[in-house]
Amino acid sequence: MVLSTLRQEQLQDYLLSEADKTQLIAIRIVISNYLNNVSTGNKTLAKLDLQMAISVISDFMNAAVYDSKGHLVLETEENVFQPRIEEASINTVVQEIPNLQYPVETSNGWMYTLSRGIHKGQKLIGQLMVSVNATKLVSLVYDRTGLQETGELLVGIPDGPDKIRLLLPAMQKPNVIVLPYKGAMAKAINGESGILKERNYRGARVIAAYRPAGFLHWGALASLGLAKAFTSPIIELGKAAFALGQGDMRTRVKKGSSCFHDEFSNLKDAFNGMAHRIASHQYILEHEVSERTSDLAHAHDGLAREVEERKRIELELEKAKDIAMAADRSKSEFLANMSHEIRTPLNAIINFTELCLDTQITQEQQEHLEYVQFAAQHLLRLITDILDFNKIAAGKLEMEEIQFSLYEQLEQSLSVLAARAWKSGLELCCDIHADVPDQLLGDPGRLLQIFVNLVGNGIKFTKKGEVIVSVTVNSKSADDVELLFAVKDSGLGIPQTKQSLLFQAFSQVDSSTQRLYGGTGLGLAISSKLAAAMGGRMWVESEGVEGLGSTFSFTGRFKLFPSNSSMNFLMFKGVRALVVDDNSTGLRILTDLLKSWNIIADGVMTTEAAKSALELGESSGHKYNVVLLDMWLGGVEALDLVEYIRARPDLLQKYASDAEVNTLYPVEPDSDLALPSAHCLSQQCSSKSTPDRLRYGPNLKVEIYTKDNVSSAIIMLTSVNHMESSRCKELGLPFHTSKPIRRSLLNRVLRSALGFEDKMSHDEGKTSKESKKLNKRLHVLIAEDNPVNQRVAIKLLHKWGHTTVLAVDGAEAVERSAKEEFDIILMDVQMPVCDGFEATAKIREYERSHNRKITPIVAMTAHAMMGDGEYCIAAGMDYYISKPLNAKKLQDLLQYVATSSLRVYSASPSHKNSMSMW
Repeated sequence: MVLSTLRQEQLQDYLLSEADKTQLIAIRIVISNYLNNVSTGNKTLAKLDLQMAISVISDFMNAAVYDSKGHLVLETEENVFQPRIEEASINTVVQEIPNLQYPVETSNGWMYTLSRGIHKGQKLIGQLMVSVNATKLVSLVYDRTGLQETGELLVGIPDGPDKIRLLLPAMQKPNVIVLPYKGAMAKAINGESGILKERNYRGARVIAAYRPAGFLHWGALASLGLAKAFTSPIIELGKAAFALGQGDMRTRVKKGSSCFHDEFSNLKDAFNGMAHRIASHQYILEHEVSERTSDLAHAHDGLAREVEERKRIELELEKAKDIAMAADRSKSEFLANMSHEIRTPLNAIINFTELCLDTQITQEQQEHLEYVQFAAQHLLRLITDILDFNKIAAGKLEMEEIQFSLYEQLEQSLSVLAARAWKSGLELCCDIHADVPDQLLGDPGRLLQIFVNLVGNGIKFTKKGEVIVSVTVNSKSADDVELLFAVKDSGLGIPQTKQSLLFQAFSQVDSSTQRLYGGTGLGLAISSKLAAAMGGRMWVESEGVEGLGSTFSFTGRFKLFPSNSSMNFLMFKGVRALVVDDNSTGLRILTDLLKSWNIIADGVMTTEAAKSALELGESSGHKYNVVLLDMWLGGVEALDLVEYIRARPDLLQKYASDAEVNTLYPVEPDSDLALPSAHCLSQQCSSKSTPDRLRYGPNLKVEIYTKDNVSSAIIMLTSVNHMESSRCKELGLPFHTSKPIRRSLLNRVLRSALGFEDKMSHDEGKTSKESKKLNKRLHVLIAEDNPVNQRVAIKLLHKWGHTTVLAVDGAEAVERSAKEEFDIILMDVQMPVCDGFEATAKIREYERSHNRKITPIVAMTAHAMMGDGEYCIAAGMDYYISKPLNAKKLQDLLQYVATSSLRVYSASPSHKNSMSMW
């Protein structure tokens, strides 16, 4: 029923549309005036008017006009129509609906003839006959969309009392053009609608949906094999959508049609209203043209002017579109060029400032240079925000997918901001739950960007208290994981009425925020878009009360990468540690971390509580092996507790694992040491009568802390202020690590404090050897035409102990590389005389022809977007790094090259072993 309704409506719309077109021609004044007075009328003018009317209707091929007696008086083309028709046939034509003769298949395709009466008032004065291209009609009837292989659409016309003539031959059996006057088709011709099961003209059982065609006394029948009948609602909706998508504004959807549902009512109303307005506008326009045109020449001029105006408007629109696209390209090119032009001197300022800070300067000079460096970095961040926002707005933001350590990335982002937190008197903590995986595949740079923004905002808007970063697992599968990140502060808080503005570009809570705290208002907008690009979302929770602060959360989905952690936590089994920190959050996070490392950890918040815990451990025989002590407790330096431990070194016990102690035996038997276990050893070593050192076995020596060496059991937790590190040295405390805690650093400090140096000698040897490799002296060829970039690269490379040779263009680089061998070539992509790609091709060709070792070539590109690096690699380069140069990334790249096993070059162009440094 759905398909029948849709096809019937389309057929009816088509036929009525064709009828409307004939009506527009039949009411033309010039033609009717000529028919009213053929003998004295202007035939040439009337013929031109008829030809003009036909030419603007694509389906109308030819037309003729007969007078009331059936004589041919006008025709658009000779010898197409009969010179005379029966007068009786003219009288049968009614004004509202034309007659339609059966379509016939000709050498030019299917054709049919439409006839319509021409009236002067109520008087019939002639007949219009139009030859119509039936392609659209045939397509409507023969369109198999939704009918599958078993269905078809039939249009029947009554032909006497017992026969039905098909408008077009049946699709399934083209020789069938006549049906008996019965069944579904007969009901449709009789004005009925419905669905019934019957056998069709081929004897197959079908379900037939029938209804009047809506044109004369025709009937329409859509039949489907019973197995396919239930797909019709989908087909009807698909046909309507397709017709609309193809621009057929004659498509109608009836309010009662079962192919649409309530949720589409607005679409139906809008569609029908639009179609009605277009049809009405066309009719009114044609009517006005007919009334106001006194002769064909005037009408032709008016039409020509209209066509010319439309062409002019179309040309202007096309030109405006080209101008807009060119402006957008110019804007993008301008931003890219300005980005490079601005960032190049800024990075030079930052890099040269860093070089100056490494020289012998006064404290005042160092302070001034640090302010210069901070200002340049801040300006660079603002420019990056604006450029990132432009990329996002243009839909050009692209994400990397590389392996990275989540723990290191988070700790790095916090270490970047630790100094700001310390200067503001804030505690900065990182809480990563134990089930969060470390090794992931994703975009670590963008993740760092989000955290620097969120944590930076937390520090900016918090006067006192803490900023806590937490990471938990939202969901996890075998291949990927969705993580929930949160940054909670104890700052100003955000009113709920203002929270919706936070993620909009250039928006802040209020205008005073901009004046008081600065910023572009782009950070959160960019961060939310980056979170979305990671497959997550970002939101904020806040009660809007100062002191309760805000929590910014976002999710991100990452692919899992097999973990290959080098940290050995089994060595810590049985270690007892006391953590002393006056910040409850930091205390909880650190104790949980130690417990995840198999350490028995207790936490206290005051000096007195620490003393009590130490004494309890000593009296119970469970002494602590190490104390992790915050340098400031309650705003006071923790020197009192340090002196207390030094005065009573017996409170602590040097660590030895159960496995080690259980295998020992006394060299000199001692009745007091009957049980060689860790617990027994701990008890005996706390006895005042026990000597400073007991010898067990031939190699292992278990020492007892004394006043002289007990300081090595204390790990001081300092801030990033280097003055506190100096203070630890003054106090004779050899081990300290800064907060927020970095896992790798804490692991190393713990191992040293617990005396694992002997066990680590083999690993240290490997580390030393590797460090030697990382510090390898490289001979570097720099191909760069920009003087600022030349100076930065040369200074940085010399600072790291490498030697350099400079080439100011690609041609000189080729010449230099042929004269001497280099460990690495830094190749600018865009240079005069010979660019980096051409120079690389020539260098590779020289290496092949002279059987020389392959020199690694690093592309330095100012447009290091995703895809550009791959192009560099395809051109024969081995690595690529973005410009302007970043000192840390350049150093990492050089270290990677120095320690990598480089590929052996072959004549095949398929060599690909590359690394990107963004």
